[in-house]
Amino acid sequence: MDIVALIEHGAANPVVLLAFALLLGALHGLEPGHSKTMMAAFVIAVRGTVPQAILLGLSAAVSHSIIVWVLALGA
Repeated sequence: MDIVALIEHGAANPVVLLAFALLLGALHGLEPGHSKTMMAAFVIAVRGTVPQAILLGLSAAVSHSIIVWVLALGA
């Protein structure tokens, strides 16, 4: 499925576009960077627990998502 062709022909289904956005966002989050190494080092350095590590990861994901939505709405 070619997303560019779908958009150009006006046949873009919002559900398909949302699915693509979620898929691309998930893949983007798996890429190197995003301070994952620094967050892991911090959790290890302070001898954090698994729930603390999960909370740190979730807060990073939520804050990143909010920033992306703000930028998207501003564009």
